[in-house]
Amino acid sequence: MNLAEALLAADAGKITKKATKQIEIPRLTEQFGVPFILELEQIPYRRIREIQDKTTKINQDKTITMSNGEMYMALLCDGITNKDFDQLEVLKHFECATRKDLFAKIFLPGEIQDIADEISKLCGYSTKNIQELTESVKN
Repeated sequence: MNLAEALLAADAGKITKKATKQIEIPRLTEQFGVPFILELEQIPYRRIREIQDKTTKINQDKTITMSNGEMYMALLCDGITNKDFDQLEVLKHFECATRKDLFAKIFLPGEIQDIADEISKLCGYSTKNIQELTESVKN
């Protein structure tokens, strides 16, 4: 069987289905007294490119800088699918206007990076690839 035959024989819906994963944030589970489970989902390629473009800046001296924090937060905003973070009551309770504000308030910096890494893995990136991409953009 050649590649074309394999592609035609494949279940296209199964192949193109977004990857998902659940992760627990132990610190918040302990604080809230209930499992704090995040529902994560793969982000489409086009949106990943938009995030990369939005968080990368070409400076006047032609150097390129990338805001890791902004990239991580954008990954969280798109990759966390729990609707609880969009409820007005929840946002008001934490005095936040958006889920981005809420994430910045409730997650520690290391948790933000860990969650972003998990979302990146769902998108096919390994942690090593993410670090290499960040370094190549910086250089």
